[in-house]
Amino acid sequence: MIVCKFGGTSVASAEQIKKVANIVKSNPERKIVAVSAPGKRSSDDIKVTDLLIDLADTALAGGDVESKIDVVVNRYRAITDGLGLDHTMTDIIAADLRERVEADRSNTDLFIDSIKASGEDNNAKVIASYFNSIGLPAKYVSPKEGLVVNDLPERTFALPEAYTNLSKLKDSQEIIVFPGFFGYTKTGVLRTFDRGGSDITGSILASAVGAKLYENFTD
Repeated sequence: MIVCKFGGTSVASAEQIKKVANIVKSNPERKIVAVSAPGKRSSDDIKVTDLLIDLADTALAGGDVESKIDVVVNRYRAITDGLGLDHTMTDIIAADLRERVEADRSNTDLFIDSIKASGEDNNAKVIASYFNSIGLPAKYVSPKEGLVVNDLPERTFALPEAYTNLSKLKDSQEIIVFPGFFGYTKTGVLRTFDRGGSDITGSILASAVGAKLYENFTD
């Protein structure tokens, strides 16, 4: 089994995601795919993560949240349109973002983390949907289903039980598409890893399933 992770520039557009699908199809041993949020499509572009930070800051300042949500959703719509997907997925993403901006704000850092993590989370949903649309059986798996991390205030790391939980993924008949960058505490609090967090997720998955190889792709 091979676990592969695709960075932000390699999942930044429909064209790039089609390349990802071809890479995954080219070797049936590639069974688990960890993905980042869409990165820059060109040198003067803005990463989805930065759009999400702007959304979080706007929400905390009591600004025009809907316009910021529209900017993020439109970025995903450009991807889903290019992949030939209908608007079901962008409706799901819009609803997800509205739910996140209405969440508890008592801890500002955790509130921002939750909104930032939607970049990876929703991109994984899009990519899994695209894989299925081209006849590549796949399923999105949330970190809620096993990537257990420690509580505050220490920096985020996976707890030992995360490896036991995630080891079950090796038995899936479908390709697993897993969002990078974050996990959940035992009480259900979303926490992000440090910079390079999607790389950390990929390596955790590779270790958990006993992969023979962990591949880390960029554009």
